[in-house]
Amino acid sequence: MISLENLAFLIIFYYNLSMKVINLAKRFNHSLKRLLFTTSVHVQSKIICNPAKSLFGSKVFRNDFSEIDGFDNIRNPKNTFFESQKLAAEIYGSKKSFYLYNGSTSGILAAMLSSLKDGDKVLLPRNVHISVIQGLILSGAIPVWFMPEIEERWNLFSGVRGDDISDLLKQHRDIKALVLTSPTYEGKKSDIADIANLCHEHGVVLIVDEAHGALWNFSPELPFTAVEEGADVSVQSLHKNASALNQGAILHLSHHSLVEEEKIQQSLNLINTTSPSFPILASVEGAVSFLNSSKGRKKLSSVVEEAFALEENLAALDGVEVFKNDDVTKMFVSVRGLSGYALSEILFEKFRIEDELCNSKGVLFIFGSGTEKNKFERLYRAFKSISSKNYSTEEPSFQGEYLLPAMKLAPRKAFFSKGRKLKPEDAEGFISKETVTFYPPGIAVLVPGERISIEHIRMIEKDYIEVVDE
Repeated sequence: MISLENLAFLIIFYYNLSMKVINLAKRFNHSLKRLLFTTSVHVQSKIICNPAKSLFGSKVFRNDFSEIDGFDNIRNPKNTFFESQKLAAEIYGSKKSFYLYNGSTSGILAAMLSSLKDGDKVLLPRNVHISVIQGLILSGAIPVWFMPEIEERWNLFSGVRGDDISDLLKQHRDIKALVLTSPTYEGKKSDIADIANLCHEHGVVLIVDEAHGALWNFSPELPFTAVEEGADVSVQSLHKNASALNQGAILHLSHHSLVEEEKIQQSLNLINTTSPSFPILASVEGAVSFLNSSKGRKKLSSVVEEAFALEENLAALDGVEVFKNDDVTKMFVSVRGLSGYALSEILFEKFRIEDELCNSKGVLFIFGSGTEKNKFERLYRAFKSISSKNYSTEEPSFQGEYLLPAMKLAPRKAFFSKGRKLKPEDAEGFISKETVTFYPPGIAVLVPGERISIEHIRMIEKDYIEVVDE
């Protein structure tokens, strides 16, 4: 029987072994030093000729490698990145995992380019991220829109049900792919297992934008991941709450995916820079390794435990209500008498607390690897103070609603059409040439090819709208 001491050693050994990219950089810096006349030139000098050194320190620059001898190429991985991604696939239970250094957006684009061609129809809920609109423009696919259920009390999108997809696939038998946002920004999950089965019965590729579910694989208190539930492709943003640097993300193919590995790699190479960021890629590997370690799982367990406690404590405060979702690491909160905008302003101005986003009903908070116990306590104290006062603020005179797009042109055709700029008040009835988006949450108010209505104009705060010059 293995001793606890030996078990601890094996855990640490595997944790270190799994960090292929990070260990390669350490070996280079400590023992494989050489004189470089390569890009980026800054790595060869201890004196970094860039004022940003005072902000970042020199190590960031000295570890910003290009594809020098002995280092792998993420665009065609053969050794270090290949082995690291292989270990990640084992951790996630995927057939193949791809490190992303241009955010989940690059993963969504690659998934769509790998499964759709010009003229193919793709089923889309109204709350897809702007990256999906970009995917429509690049691929030439034709959107078939549907409206997910809306949590009217909160003015938030809910998850998508299997029954709804079943009906839609019967109505539109020429659908090639379905792209879902699950979880939503606020933590509502769709019925991925049921939907995956329905899609595969119809030969439809299921792509899941799981950007906000990056922690799900590492806690029994969080939902099953899309890959575990049978989606063909899923994309997760490790930079959102899993400790990777901004732009660090990961794409997974399930074992029975209808999408080819080679096509994904080719599509990623098509849209990504030929000069990938080594620090971002190393941070992706590091985030996965940490979350999968005993220390990482213990840390996440603590965060989840604190989040559940906060949820319970907030709900017990007079006038405070917490949105019931599927992921406790996202918490949408309202206070009686306050619009979400007013609540957000009070939190920032009086307590120096900044939320992730707000709407007319409440504010959203995101928890993750870096959320310490004292942060939960500080947030609770702020709400306790706010709830003890009697606030009464007027609701916004107009609460915008996302409309089901009235498409008149394919997004790609509209994007490449001749256009002209109009003041918003003069644009009603014209076809939009551009995408107009609120960020966060990154859901498009207006998409290329959509007929502009007065409802759009009331939501858009721009000096002009570019329209198709018909």
